[in-house]
Amino acid sequence: MSLNPFEAIGLRIIVLVTAAYVVIAIGRAAARRFEREMSRGTGLDVIERTKRAQTLGRILQKALSIVVMSMAALMILRELDIDITPVLTGAGIAGLAIGFGAQTLVRDVISGFFLIVEDQVRVGDVAVVNGQGGLVEQVNLRTIVLRDETGTVHIFPNGEVKTLANMSK
Repeated sequence: MSLNPFEAIGLRIIVLVTAAYVVIAIGRAAARRFEREMSRGTGLDVIERTKRAQTLGRILQKALSIVVMSMAALMILRELDIDITPVLTGAGIAGLAIGFGAQTLVRDVISGFFLIVEDQVRVGDVAVVNGQGGLVEQVNLRTIVLRDETGTVHIFPNGEVKTLANMSK
């Protein structure tokens, strides 16, 4: 018994979606294992390593998910006989235009990358950013999220962080 062309396309799309899900699940498991490995040991150093591992793990999971879902979407479009060359060309042109128009966003992402790599601040640290103190709830490539002692949430774009004092280090 052979499949008609529509059933074959449907089956390939199901395989692509399943493969994307599996890759994302494996990446999530790898990030959790990375966090566990970094958290081994005793002493205060473990707390610091755990915070850094959680921050890096979240960023890696988000990046992997975006890349895998984008690739899966393009492969599904190809399976549906939609020419993806104009989509890729349009994405390249749009990316260039957005890059020029979103220079502050690019500055925030680059600043956030170095902020994380240089281990300046992590989730759970008590920090003062641009004169505002609080507990660091999130460190993303684009922003730092602080919650002050009154419960107010402050969001700072990484490119606008002029002063940062980490009181937990």
